Amino acid sequence: MTHGHPTAPRPRRRLATRLIAGVLTILAVVLLVLGATIVELTRQDLVERLDGSLRQATGRAITFTRPDAPRDRDPLDAPGQPVGILVVAMQDGEVTSAAYRAESGEAQPLPDEDVEALRAAGAFKAETPAERGFGDRRRSVGTEQGRLTDVELSVGEYRVESVALPRDAEQVLVVGLPTASLDETVGELVATMSVGSLLALLTTAVAGTVVVRRSLRPLEEVSAAAAGVAALPLGSGEVSLADQHLPAALAEPGTEVGEVGHALNLLLDNVDSALTARQRSETRLRQFVADASHELRTPLAAVRGYTDMLQLTEPLTEHGRASLGRVEQQALRMSALVEDLLLLARLDEGRAPQMREADLAELMLEALTDASAAGPDHVWSLDVPAEPVLVRADPAQLGQVLANLLSNARKHTPPGTAVTATVSAADGWAQAGVADEGPGIPAGFQDQLFERFSRLDTSRASREGSTGLGLSIVRSVVTAHGGEVAVDSRPGRTVFTVRLPRQHG
Repeated sequence: MTHGHPTAPRPRRRLATRLIAGVLTILAVVLLVLGATIVELTRQDLVERLDGSLRQATGRAITFTRPDAPRDRDPLDAPGQPVGILVVAMQDGEVTSAAYRAESGEAQPLPDEDVEALRAAGAFKAETPAERGFGDRRRSVGTEQGRLTDVELSVGEYRVESVALPRDAEQVLVVGLPTASLDETVGELVATMSVGSLLALLTTAVAGTVVVRRSLRPLEEVSAAAAGVAALPLGSGEVSLADQHLPAALAEPGTEVGEVGHALNLLLDNVDSALTARQRSETRLRQFVADASHELRTPLAAVRGYTDMLQLTEPLTEHGRASLGRVEQQALRMSALVEDLLLLARLDEGRAPQMREADLAELMLEALTDASAAGPDHVWSLDVPAEPVLVRADPAQLGQVLANLLSNARKHTPPGTAVTATVSAADGWAQAGVADEGPGIPAGFQDQLFERFSRLDTSRASREGSTGLGLSIVRSVVTAHGGEVAVDSRPGRTVFTVRLPRQHG
């Protein structure tokens, strides 16, 4: 068994194209069969007429050379013989005369090779007038017996008939008529049928294209409406499908398109109800998170205050001071988590940031200073331009974005790792980047890197507690500022890049 690379599926043709192609194929087959039948029936009718003329010419030749007639009579001179007639007489197996009447009306000798051609075709195997039923039109016709024969001669194609004269069984008379007029008529009929068929196919193709496309236009509108719904951001946020329903003309049951449109409207109603229920659930959840985060700020602040007071006023053992320090540390961590949740809840509510002009390079410098103080075992470097890189942003939120990126690099890389922060401006955009030389982020995890509570504790092991909200805050804040964030990671180099619209001073 052999295995090959999978081949790409061939593009399917549009329904209108397939319908028109199918109609044209059927019409072409019908026209071909009809044309062939007409041509064959016409040819048979012309052959019968030619056979009738040939029998009459043979009868005139026999009558003109009857036994009581003068011996020197030539069958070609019989009254009524047409132009082109061919007559060959044979006596005791020997050809005594062979001639045909040319277009000029004069008798011309038949070439010897034509006589041999007649002999080879069996034209000299004759039947007697009694056998052929001459006079009452009753006869047996069999080309295999040599009685009626089609033969191609140097003077043209002929249909010949041979009979044995009644006065002498050894005397045979061969009479032939040209088939040129028959072939010409059949050829003209074939040409006429071919041209007519082509015109019919062309007319059907043009008219069919117009009719089919007009008939399928409502289906295209249904498809466009479905594509419009598919392009909506249904993953999150408030989405209403009320204005996406198809008009009644396209959703009336009873026709194929109407059935599809009606089904699509029912689907949209169902999806709209599900989205409304999801939005209510998300709204309640966001409100709960916001309320809970807001309410937790006060008791957490009280816990931190009491720990500070206990450390200052109460005599504690060394073990007690360590335990109280742990309580304070966890309270600080919980406070940071509450603040992060509260910020995300506010961003989810669509609360606009407090925008003002800010220098991205200055914010990066401040964030790097804090990060280097928190991580002295890393190698920090900064690359910013000398002139300010102005953006319109909420400085506190944007500073938190940069701090989260630097903290992420510090927490998820081993000591001694080089971390570089950069700021640049180009093409109307301000760009901030944080690059580290750590172990990198697995490719399978990068798609969910900015999701909430998304944490990876394998190759980029965290030495400090991580809530999994830092990068989610980065994306939410940057999106709220009209920017975008991206990551490019491989072993030995990971780069987070934030792009924001630049504010020109």
